[in-house]
Amino acid sequence: MKNLPIDWDSVPDVMNKDQFYRLCHISKSTALHLLKSGKVPCEWTGKKTRCYKIKKEDVKAYLEERAVYPELYSAPRGWYGGHYVAKLSKELPEDVLNQMHDYYAKLLSKYKDVVTVQDVVALTGYAKTTINNWCNRGELKSFRKGQLFYIPKIFLIDFFCSLTFRSITRKSLWHIQPLNDFQRKMKQKK
Repeated sequence: MKNLPIDWDSVPDVMNKDQFYRLCHISKSTALHLLKSGKVPCEWTGKKTRCYKIKKEDVKAYLEERAVYPELYSAPRGWYGGHYVAKLSKELPEDVLNQMHDYYAKLLSKYKDVVTVQDVVALTGYAKTTINNWCNRGELKSFRKGQLFYIPKIFLIDFFCSLTFRSITRKSLWHIQPLNDFQRKMKQKK
């Protein structure tokens, strides 16, 4: 099928993922890879549906760059079959770790100093059982009052910066978005 030229005047200034993949003639899975990996800049709204906001200028830049370097935008091996495992650098430089800590502290500034497991479930999208397991194993520092775990916010921030949290293979959507946002901010500072 021959791609027709795009009438950019009829394209909205900000679009969602559905509009993006249709405009670019790519699959939903490829669009998701491009947005999650940060190859196409976007804003994550935190909603369950229509959670990506993509600027028209970023889509134009993506299409122009893809025409010249299509290999830069291909999904990694295993992405389409559900077998993709991200490679993670185990060592983070001290200054990057400090900046990540500050980033998560700012992100969680509206939360109380001590949060419940249910608060962490609502924030991260991980299951209550998963978070309770992190607390039971001591990976997420917490204290118990009765049957409930309570997590000081400072320990939650430390956990978000830890290798244990960053190396989770099947990350929640919330987990991926702050990592991508942090990576974009680090690139802008350079």
